[in-house]
Amino acid sequence: MTKGAPVKLSMMVATARNGVIGNGADIPWHAEGEQLLFKAMTFNQWILVGRKTFESMGVLPNRKYAVVSRSGSVVEQENVLVFVSIETALQRLEQITDHAIVSGGGQLYHSLISRVETLHLSIVDVEAEGDILFPDIPDSFRLVFEQAFTSNLNYRYQIWQRT
Repeated sequence: MTKGAPVKLSMMVATARNGVIGNGADIPWHAEGEQLLFKAMTFNQWILVGRKTFESMGVLPNRKYAVVSRSGSVVEQENVLVFVSIETALQRLEQITDHAIVSGGGQLYHSLISRVETLHLSIVDVEAEGDILFPDIPDSFRLVFEQAFTSNLNYRYQIWQRT
């Protein structure tokens, strides 16, 4: 890690076929096994999230959090840093890590998709109702991996890489 070098960003998200990622604070499906991908990919990593996402997911063990909260209403605790803007979070992350995983919510996905290098996408085989949508994947990405999983709700895991 080079102190002050731009932090590499990955993005991890699960969407319904219609692009829905949430309905308020809830994920409008439960695909058995899909969250194991999230747990595996984020283990011992920095996770960049918005306040609402952080409050709905809670603190998972063996992860570090950079939480963006305009109001600053999240209480800092061990392995949790709180920032009033995305830019201040990125500036601090550049000082302490070389990689972070953007993990929601919708505003962070929309704000940062143009800056990420790798996208980890699970597409759940459901048309979900919801008010939070994942942005369109920019043309600058190409699909480099895909695997289908059979579950109570089938899903596909994809890795997209910026070209």
